[in-house]
Amino acid sequence: MKILIDLQPCQGESSFRGIGRYSMSLTKAIVRNKGNHDVYILLNGAFLDSIERIKKEFKGLLPKENILTFFIPTPVAQIEKENIWRSKVAELIREYAISQINPDIVHIHSLFEGFIDDIVTSVKAFSNNITTSVTIHDLIPLIHKEYQNTHPNFKDWYFKKIEYLKKADLFLAVSNSSKQEAVEYLSIDESKIVNTSEAVDEKFQKISIPPNLKQSILSKYGIEKPFIMYTPGGFDQRKNLDRLIHAFSKLPKAIKNQYQLVITSKIPDGDKERLEHVIEKAGLTKNDVIITGYVPDDELIAMYNLCDLFVFPSIHEGFGLPVLEAMACGAPVIGSNTTSIPEVIGREDALFDPYSVDSIANKIKEVLTDENFRNELREYALKRSKEFSWDKSAKIALEAFEDIKPSNYRVIYDITAEDDLVEKISHYKESEKELAYIAQMISLNIKSTSNLKQFFVDVSEISRIDLKTGIQRVVRAQLIELIKNPPKGYRVEPIYLTNEGGHWHYKYARKFTANILGLDNIGLEDEAIDYYEGDILYAPDLSPMVINAHKADLYKKMKAKNVSINFLVHDILPISNPEFFPEGAKKTHEDWVDAISSVSDNLICVSKSVADELMSYLKSQNKLREDLNITYIHNGADIENSVPTKGLPQDHERVLGLLTSKPSFLMVGTVEPRKGHLQTIKAFEILWQKGLDINLVIVGKEGWMVEHVIDLIRTHKELNKRLFWLSGISDEYLEKIYASSTCFIMASEGEGFGLPIIEAARYKLPIIARDIPVFREIAGDSAYYFPNDKSPQTLANTIENWLNLYKENKHPKPYGIIYITWKENVKRLLEVLLGGE
Repeated sequence: MKILIDLQPCQGESSFRGIGRYSMSLTKAIVRNKGNHDVYILLNGAFLDSIERIKKEFKGLLPKENILTFFIPTPVAQIEKENIWRSKVAELIREYAISQINPDIVHIHSLFEGFIDDIVTSVKAFSNNITTSVTIHDLIPLIHKEYQNTHPNFKDWYFKKIEYLKKADLFLAVSNSSKQEAVEYLSIDESKIVNTSEAVDEKFQKISIPPNLKQSILSKYGIEKPFIMYTPGGFDQRKNLDRLIHAFSKLPKAIKNQYQLVITSKIPDGDKERLEHVIEKAGLTKNDVIITGYVPDDELIAMYNLCDLFVFPSIHEGFGLPVLEAMACGAPVIGSNTTSIPEVIGREDALFDPYSVDSIANKIKEVLTDENFRNELREYALKRSKEFSWDKSAKIALEAFEDIKPSNYRVIYDITAEDDLVEKISHYKESEKELAYIAQMISLNIKSTSNLKQFFVDVSEISRIDLKTGIQRVVRAQLIELIKNPPKGYRVEPIYLTNEGGHWHYKYARKFTANILGLDNIGLEDEAIDYYEGDILYAPDLSPMVINAHKADLYKKMKAKNVSINFLVHDILPISNPEFFPEGAKKTHEDWVDAISSVSDNLICVSKSVADELMSYLKSQNKLREDLNITYIHNGADIENSVPTKGLPQDHERVLGLLTSKPSFLMVGTVEPRKGHLQTIKAFEILWQKGLDINLVIVGKEGWMVEHVIDLIRTHKELNKRLFWLSGISDEYLEKIYASSTCFIMASEGEGFGLPIIEAARYKLPIIARDIPVFREIAGDSAYYFPNDKSPQTLANTIENWLNLYKENKHPKPYGIIYITWKENVKRLLEVLLGGE
């Protein structure tokens, strides 16, 4: 059986209340006890920040692909009248998305959601063929008109939900009380209602609290005395806070002086102000009655353990989960003698009349003044709480799912489903802008009809302009290898970021792809991408646009659709060495690293050195996620497989002849501050002055903050004699330069990888390198190193010593440098991204 569970109550306002706890706990128990059933979870894409949190809750219980997300136009909270039409559209889209999942049954934990937030629930609004089960918590606004929300939109919203409720095929009641309410007030067939009861999470238990932790928690909330506790889970009138406060004020002075009343739950400012007025009117102070606001679970559990008495004076409950939570923690518990509360407490001498202030006060006094009774209630609470079990509730629910006869017709994916949806939505037509937004949301819910998943390759920078940097050589090489040998079950799609239309999104880079493959203009147009469950995004390009796309929640939306997000990290030098980069580069790179580390499944670094630096940085910023995989794969070295650029200048033979006529030392890389060009030129000036007849060849474009270096080169008396600057040459020419040189110099003060070292080694070119960790990682003992300082004399001495060794053939050879091809690089990349696929 394919069971779909709507877990929206764990995303919106209910996530702070008992309904949120109920929904998460029962779902986990259903998953634990599912047997041969397939269980899926449905989440709302309007709450992107909650999705990863919920996925973590089910790690090890459910495959992440079983956690699905639907997307709706927002806002839809029906407290605002202008949202009502949009909420109806959202209901249709949600049910359409469910029809694409095609479950045997969908269970809704809480139908009465979406009045004050963007939760969307409905039953058979789009199709009558979706078998639906609904939890009945209570019918309080129907039964107690005096407790209805007074907002003018509430009544219509609530009774619309009642009509949806009646359409359900199965009902899970949280108590016998709520079951009887459904029969009595809605005339629902009793045979369709199953009492699953409720339970508490295992973390709610009797614990030992160290004195320092106890003091820390009590001080945090201003608790200075033994205390009476109430966790209402809301602050509407039925929670009966006014009578509880007045009951506390009526206690004997000795008890009032000894105790504080502590009320714990998330509370709106307006309710807090009202209660403070009630406290004052009852002759009490803010120190007598503590209103804590939201309390995290670990602290709430501690407070349940620490309280001298837990009191639950609510007028009406569907179950009363805080009662059972407190009992599971060993608190002595008393509560109202109405609705479901007696079912939970299970003993008459622990009950009182919630409508009577005197009855509440007398029962509190009885427990606090009778130590034997209080201890008896503590022992009883622990035993009683064990009679309730989520696993027991889950088994009852699963049995009910199995017994219900699914609809004879199951919705099979059909293109007409979109037509039906569009036709229904057309009745709510607003502006053209709204329709475009709705269309975008619908597209996010459409199921892929292709047999192939998509392997997206982000080419945002190189598709605009290929600067022929080392990074873009990597992008070209990996992209071509992926296109030539796509992973099984995927089609490779180059894409790029754009802000067209006022929102950040990706487009298919079809024109760029045709160009890089050498194809003529075949009429392909770039268009916005569609992405589906199981697609992969891999971003080898370095683009600052990622920062804006992240802020616009693009990657969170993709992750919510179970698209795998992965980035290649070439280095973090702008962060570790900001002095080498223009002003603002450090902040931009920090923002980029923060963005990719917060959304990625994998960060693949180009070297172990970069991986170590990245992990260290994220740890220092407290941003290293437990589920983030950081690994490294060395770059490939075969230029011929990186879509090499072609073309030779007219004077190439003359230049190559000059290089082969004497010892020639080669530098490759953009001319920028960290590359060590100035130190190297000054070192050669020292050697030239000593009479050494050697060449220095610099290959690389002009970068940033190097105007003085460029001026030095352009005006140098040795330019085009023994000093050569070849800017922006083709890969074809570079290969010939490598082959014509004597030695390669890697003087850079910081690199992510140092690809030219590998390329030089392929041409059996000996290497002189600065002694920094990444070069040791790449070259090992197969290079000749010079100390990591900026002294030209240090480098000059190194070159001269190397020349002496070279003459005797005693210099380190590059033969021990191990390098991989781009084909091997991509193979390892796919092993990381595809895992066991």
